[in-house]
Amino acid sequence: MKSILKKNSKILFLVAFFLIITNILSVTHPFVLKQILDIDLNDSHISIILRNIAITYIAVHILLIIAKDLRNTVINKAMSKILKDLREKLFCHVLKWNMETYQKYNSSEIYTRLTADIDNVSALFLGTLQVLVNDVLYIALMVIFMFLADVKLAIIGCVAMIITAVVSYIFTHQVAKANRGILNKRDKENRQYSEMYNKNKLTYLFGLQKNTARKINKTLDEELAYRKRFIFVESFTYPLSTTIQSLAIYFILQYTLNIDTFISLGSIYLVINYIKDCREPLTEIFEQLEEIQSSFMSLKRINVLLKENGVEDIEKGELDEDLKGDIEFENVYMQYGDNKVLNDISFIIKEGNKVTIAGKTGVGKTTMMNILMRLYPFQKGRILIGGKDITKIRIKDIRKNISYISQTPYILEDTLKNNIVLGDENITDEQIKTVAKEIGFENTLSKFKDGLDEKISKTKLSYGQLQMIAFLRAILHKANIYIFDEPTSNIDLKTEDRIQKLIDRIAKESTVIIIAHRKSTIESSDKIIYLKDGKVDMIKNKFAI
Repeated sequence: MKSILKKNSKILFLVAFFLIITNILSVTHPFVLKQILDIDLNDSHISIILRNIAITYIAVHILLIIAKDLRNTVINKAMSKILKDLREKLFCHVLKWNMETYQKYNSSEIYTRLTADIDNVSALFLGTLQVLVNDVLYIALMVIFMFLADVKLAIIGCVAMIITAVVSYIFTHQVAKANRGILNKRDKENRQYSEMYNKNKLTYLFGLQKNTARKINKTLDEELAYRKRFIFVESFTYPLSTTIQSLAIYFILQYTLNIDTFISLGSIYLVINYIKDCREPLTEIFEQLEEIQSSFMSLKRINVLLKENGVEDIEKGELDEDLKGDIEFENVYMQYGDNKVLNDISFIIKEGNKVTIAGKTGVGKTTMMNILMRLYPFQKGRILIGGKDITKIRIKDIRKNISYISQTPYILEDTLKNNIVLGDENITDEQIKTVAKEIGFENTLSKFKDGLDEKISKTKLSYGQLQMIAFLRAILHKANIYIFDEPTSNIDLKTEDRIQKLIDRIAKESTVIIIAHRKSTIESSDKIIYLKDGKVDMIKNKFAI
């Protein structure tokens, strides 16, 4: 955060400058009116005095309008710039994390930090603190000008301000407390609505409507109680502050009319005006103090992410842009925390072979592929590709030469073409159409209204279509090693047959590793590696199947 504030120090200095100017001009305005009320009507130069005061009054108004406009413009620019810089810094930092660091947080946490928390921090420096500084400066200038006008009246005015401040603090704190309660209940309602929507079949099948309605009604009643409290407390703030101001004005008039007759009319007007104007900035000060607590909590949460040291350096290591050869696991051990997943794993996958990794759920099949792609570190042993230790090769080169197709295809909310090329500008439209024709995706492609420029999403496509897009981009990106994680587990037999043929085609030019359970997939492999309890239970070669 310090680096971002330092980077934007010039524009922050301008914000401070315009805050001071606008406040001086705002407080000067009633001081000019004081001079008008204090004019000696018997003065022989009264016309000149009135003209000068009128010119000063108009000048102050014009300058105040210009200063406020410039202040708002500078603040908006500064807020936008700091917001952009902070989001960019946090996003780029998170983007460099390794998978272990990602596992510490769920997606909603990271999303909240990148959006709501950054908005809160940005508002802290150019919203909350700006308003706070502005109001404190305004009150301070009011006090100074009151003492310049008349010390005795200023003391009465300061007492009124202090009482108003105490009342504002008490009521603002109670209003904020009630408001937090309302927001918490609304969050709870949103979670309940989401659960109701996502589990509506469960609700209908088991007749849970009454139970669900009862839970939501209870939360709504709790929110209503907080809203009543909010309205009750807030309704007292204005009349009580007005009463305090009225009493202060009464004491001023009582003092000036019955005790001290030498106080000018202008001084009386000035102090009364400041007493009336102080309520709003005092209330804002305590409101912003409440907001600061929330903003600092957001800043603390953002700093937790920024202090994460699990940054992955994909450029570190030996250069090998065409990594291929036999894949060998030598006595590999892997565990997540205290949970041991792989225990003394050893096997060899020959270059160009099609190998299936089989076993029950949770035996470590996917974990083996994750450490092969350097997504997670392993604790003991060695993994070699073409006789080279993968821990000594650049992560960038390892992932460039391995193409991974998961059970659930990764699809971006973007055009069909961008989902296929993934930023590789060397892949042309003609290449995409040629490969699509070869793998039988041409008919589906022709159904898209905008062709390759069609915007796609998971909800608009069938699972088979999503898988075909994943295979299409895998073929076009031409890797030396392909990993298929349960590629046919959720598709019909016709689509499965097509995908099996695609895998066989890829296997002719590359090493293919398949994580699978289906018999048809297993039987067509050159080798099957069976896992059990994190160990290699059995290895079968094709001739033995």
